[in-house]
Amino acid sequence: MRLATLTLTVFLALLVAETKAQPALTRSPVAPVHLAQINQLFQTNGIRAGRAGIDRQGRVELQGQFENDREVDLAFSLAQTVVGVRWVSPVTPENIRVKAWEDCLGRLMAGEPCGGAPSAAPPSRGPAAGEVPPGPVANKYGLVVGVGRFRGPITPLQYANKDAYDVYSYLIDPAGGNFKRENVVLLRDENATRDNVVRALGEIQRLAREDDLVFVYFSSHGTPPDKFGGVHVVTHDSQVNPRERIWETSVNEAILRDFVQNIRTKRLVVLMDACYSNGAYQHVVGFLPPGGKSLEMAGDEGFGRSRRYMAQRLLGAKDLVVDEGSPRGAGAPTGWGKVLISASDAGERSWESDQLRNSVFTRYLVDGLRNNRGNVKEAFDYAKPLVREQVKREKGADLEQNPQLTPNRRDWNMSIAIASR
Repeated sequence: MRLATLTLTVFLALLVAETKAQPALTRSPVAPVHLAQINQLFQTNGIRAGRAGIDRQGRVELQGQFENDREVDLAFSLAQTVVGVRWVSPVTPENIRVKAWEDCLGRLMAGEPCGGAPSAAPPSRGPAAGEVPPGPVANKYGLVVGVGRFRGPITPLQYANKDAYDVYSYLIDPAGGNFKRENVVLLRDENATRDNVVRALGEIQRLAREDDLVFVYFSSHGTPPDKFGGVHVVTHDSQVNPRERIWETSVNEAILRDFVQNIRTKRLVVLMDACYSNGAYQHVVGFLPPGGKSLEMAGDEGFGRSRRYMAQRLLGAKDLVVDEGSPRGAGAPTGWGKVLISASDAGERSWESDQLRNSVFTRYLVDGLRNNRGNVKEAFDYAKPLVREQVKREKGADLEQNPQLTPNRRDWNMSIAIASR
């Protein structure tokens, strides 16, 4: 009798614990009618063995078997059109078997290129090789991309073109970044196609040596989060029909990762003033969920990149590196490393400002670079609180924009205005 009572007690305790472990399900706006709608779309679009379920957080989860990577993108896109990006869980190898992207993900995580044979000699990642400091800066290279007008029906950005020109002007100014004009590529609007961006990244990757310094800047829209949770950079010729083409025709994670991890320079700064916003795609028929917004989300919903995303996916770091620079003092900082900077945190938009006539983040970061001799750390620390204040003052007290910085080593702080040899 005692055993039976004990068994019943344990069972009830487990049941209560299980119920408490799933509070998100009761708050989720995803209903059976949404799952039925998604599954009907799967069948209509030729997805026979895949289906939509619901995970422990109340999000739509792709389940079953999918034929290939393209079918996964299609399924992921169809689910987002019904419930929005917030309520679709990123696909993981545990709940879906797609050998093509499993292999690709494995290669990317190992620092190898995806889409071809593994590199014959992947770069050494041992501590000795990783901590050999570079010599004095030999050459400096830059790529500046600003896309405000798009070939498709994507909502224009008012100041992305100007953002790019302001960054470019700072870089080539002898009193600013002091880059050689011929070493900085400026791509704006119709010139900022995916092929042109990829070609420019490849050329810098080919030219840059260990002792050089490289600066890359993007100002554009982001894509919706893809099946890995990543937000990519939209180019002038990015396609939105069918919806999943946006991931295939933008500057995606594989391109960025290959550039960041395999470039030889030990001084790299990448700035991404791009986030996903529903407003960018409001004129694209069938791109957004009904009503133009995700379930229970405002119409200005945005998704930026978190520091964890940047560290784990683009830098290849297993753990976050604290964004601490070298101690401040007179003279240019002498640190080095690879630094990724995003205009906003995860779940936030990157705002443009009619008052500043720029992206808020780009305006204050360029000001910070000019006022601090190109010191990246001091420029970022100068810009971050001003961005937060300007967004709240101009866009609304309840809105947040928090720029993020992720380096691959602690002693990373450097000046991009330092003279080359």
